[in-house]
Amino acid sequence: MAEKEVVNVLKEWAVNYLKHRDIILKTIVSINEEADKIIVEFRDKEQVFLVIPNLDKSLIEDIKNKNLSIISLNSKENLNFLTDNWKKLVKFENLKFFFVNPFSEPDKKWFISPYVHNKICDENSLKLGLKTMFETVESITEEEIMKKI
Repeated sequence: MAEKEVVNVLKEWAVNYLKHRDIILKTIVSINEEADKIIVEFRDKEQVFLVIPNLDKSLIEDIKNKNLSIISLNSKENLNFLTDNWKKLVKFENLKFFFVNPFSEPDKKWFISPYVHNKICDENSLKLGLKTMFETVESITEEEIMKKI
């Protein structure tokens, strides 16, 4: 039950974030929420946002090269997943990750497109760079979110 509540918190944050980001350009045509995902139709594309609080290797098998964003908790385990699976994730051109803590101050999220980031980053400094971005948002676990809601 806790994971479902955490998914709902992340979905609510994501929908608010997407609407706020679109205030000026008004490119969103519709937003449809499902159990563990949000489907956003923009004027020029459709974007799927999967809400997965805790990342695991089964995710990699499910990724297709489509406009896909993953919304996850900003946790050390999820950071480790990203670094451990980096070489597999960089193959997906339209994949983005949003690492979120809706209760963090001042920043609530950081995001990355492994495909794009891999083209501009130095492999030797990858882990340090990801850790630096991770530290801009307070780390949080499912248990900590449950205490706050």
